[in-house]
Amino acid sequence: MALLLLPLLCACSADASGAPGSAARSGAAPGRSPVHRLDDSKTLELPLDAYLLTTPDLETLSKGRDALVQRCLAAIGAPSAPAPRGGVKIGTNERRYGLADAELARAHGYHLPDGDQPVEDYPPAAIALIRGEVATYNGKPVPEGGCAGEAQRELHDTEMQRALSPVQQLDMESYVKSQKDPAVMEVSEKWSKCMNESGHRYPDPIAAINDQEFSSGAPGDHEKAVALADVLCKRKVNLIGVWSDAESAYQRSLIKSKSGILAEPLLAKQKTMAIAEAAVR
Repeated sequence: MALLLLPLLCACSADASGAPGSAARSGAAPGRSPVHRLDDSKTLELPLDAYLLTTPDLETLSKGRDALVQRCLAAIGAPSAPAPRGGVKIGTNERRYGLADAELARAHGYHLPDGDQPVEDYPPAAIALIRGEVATYNGKPVPEGGCAGEAQRELHDTEMQRALSPVQQLDMESYVKSQKDPAVMEVSEKWSKCMNESGHRYPDPIAAINDQEFSSGAPGDHEKAVALADVLCKRKVNLIGVWSDAESAYQRSLIKSKSGILAEPLLAKQKTMAIAEAAVR
């Protein structure tokens, strides 16, 4: 399914084609560093990432949660259950500005590789214990909310999600503001002209990746052609470099002006991640 993915509380990863561009510099707006060249957003980092859950964070959190669930099952005498298989992993900011991987464009268009494969859950025999659908097991009490509920409490997951909510709002705010940044609007126009030269009419990269024509079914030749042209035009005009620099500037400004509300989310994230990391040791 073709989707624009923002790094709020989700993430994933794909095959790289083209490493990040060199640090060649061009002119910059007053108060900003010179714009750098960036052809691939796979490893792109933004200032607010430190206060949010990145792809590596989510992977660690998932492993920690599974370890705590297994510990809970063992405590009530239940057999261990294979951990669920997750979906396709995408880098934290990999598709923040649309598709940027030429290999993926050629092979999958805007679709995620293997994105139609179902995400596997715990085996049915363990689900009742993990979800807390039964009160006891072999005479032993099942924790409230099941082993999943107990793991969630041990991780202080609910508190962390609540603490991260303001940062998620800032993250979205910076994205929306960056869309309207003069430099971003200018480079988007250049991208649109480049696409038009290839026979594809889109006002901006987000319109391309969110085209409803590509929202279902297997990617066809037309979708792959559009996706590849999209990526190549991004590289031609340095859209990823310009946009990420503009948004980074907005985020640095937000971090400075909102420092009073960022301490709690950071501490909450660090607390939960430390518990998750300890659980898998």
